[in-house]
Amino acid sequence: MEERERQLIRACAERLNALLAGRRPEPLEVESVPADLQPLVESVERLAAALEASREFILALADGNLDVEPPPRNQLVAPYKQLHANLRHLTWQTKQIAAGDLNQRVDYLGEFSIAFNEMIDALREKRRTEEQLRHLSIHDPLTGVYNRMYFTEEMERLERGRHFPVSIIAADLDGLKKINDTLGHAAGDRLICMAALVLKEGVRGDDVVARIGGDEFAVILPDTAEEAAAKVLERIRACEAEVNRHATDFVVGISLGAATADLKGCLQEALRTADLRMYEDKAARKQGRTPASPHPAE
Repeated sequence: MEERERQLIRACAERLNALLAGRRPEPLEVESVPADLQPLVESVERLAAALEASREFILALADGNLDVEPPPRNQLVAPYKQLHANLRHLTWQTKQIAAGDLNQRVDYLGEFSIAFNEMIDALREKRRTEEQLRHLSIHDPLTGVYNRMYFTEEMERLERGRHFPVSIIAADLDGLKKINDTLGHAAGDRLICMAALVLKEGVRGDDVVARIGGDEFAVILPDTAEEAAAKVLERIRACEAEVNRHATDFVVGISLGAATADLKGCLQEALRTADLRMYEDKAARKQGRTPASPHPAE
């Protein structure tokens, strides 16, 4: 082997070693190489170019740049191409989680997958707990209807919305104290639950039925004018009669009053008017019959 050939081989080795060490040596001049050694030099140059492209791609991945595209037809980065695709998909999954989708799972990144999935499970449990706490915070535990806090929130929300006219029904359970005194508080609780059932059966699914006091209820009817609210009162009365037809211990009597707010800023006034009309109804009912009283013994 001639000295020139030895020098060329040493130059090829030095170029590869420099690339492996992270340096960028000057390329070899293929034109000055003897014809029988040009294939070797060309192969070294292709390998050097592949190593350099691989290095740049891997450095970009290490910096978190997932927009970089892997060099084409480069088998040296084949494993990193799969990692690149996995990281891109993982980024998409993370964005989905940030948007509230907790149905994401990872099964392609070994121990990271286990940790990721455990995090998702913990987030799901946290969400379930938050939903349970939210449900408990806005519902009456005895009847399952909404509580006073939610009723107040909904009134404030409707004041800012576009669901006018809004009608309000004030409802007061008649004779609860008498039932508590004569049949006990368990019977009184059953009476309260029966009243809540009557109200729920008489309104639409998107109407808001709330227990706002011991024997006080209120119903919010969005997009409901005065005539429609009057028909709702009729349905509630029909439900009340149907429940009482099957009652064995006591009958349910609910005093009702309704009012309508046609414009924003009038909801509280409508609530006060509905409350006054409810007391008028209660006074009239007392003159006619005694609701919510124990059935006489047969």
